[in-house]
Amino acid sequence: MNKNNIICTRKSISFSYDLKKEINVGIILYGWEIKSLRKNKINIKYSYVSIINKEAYLINSEFQPLITSNINSFDIKRNRKLLLKKQELYLLSSYIKQKGYTVVPLLIFWKKHLVKIKIGIVKGKKNYDKRMDIKHREWLITKSRSIKNLYKKY
Repeated sequence: MNKNNIICTRKSISFSYDLKKEINVGIILYGWEIKSLRKNKINIKYSYVSIINKEAYLINSEFQPLITSNINSFDIKRNRKLLLKKQELYLLSSYIKQKGYTVVPLLIFWKKHLVKIKIGIVKGKKNYDKRMDIKHREWLITKSRSIKNLYKKY
C-alpha cells in the first residue's frame, strides 16, 4: 500500500492489542465526510466496530466538518455502516462473542476513488505482555548498536 493512499492510522494499536486478523472493508459516507477525509480532519483513536441488527457499524469515529460546508446539521460521531461480505460478518460476530476480543479500525485509505478501512480483530494485552514487548524492543536496539560498534572497530 502506498503511503500517499493512507488517510488516517491508529499507531498505538500494536502496543495495546495483539492483532489476530485483518480485513479490508468499505464504508458508507456522506459528501461532507469525504471532504473531511481529503483534508485529514478525522479521528479514529477511540473508535471500534460493533454489530447491530446483523450489520457492522463503525462507532465513535469523529469526522470534523469543514468551515466552508453549508450544511447546518452535522452528526460528527454518527454510526457509519461498513460494507462486509456475509462470511466476513459471521467471522467478526463469532470473534466479538468470545471473551477478550474486539474489532477496531487500524487505518483508513484510498483504493482508487473509494474509501476503505482496514479493521483488525484484536485481543487486549495484559501489562506484563506490554513490558515484555518493551524489553524485546530495547534488546533489539542494543543488539543493533553493538553490531554497529563492532563493525566500526574494523
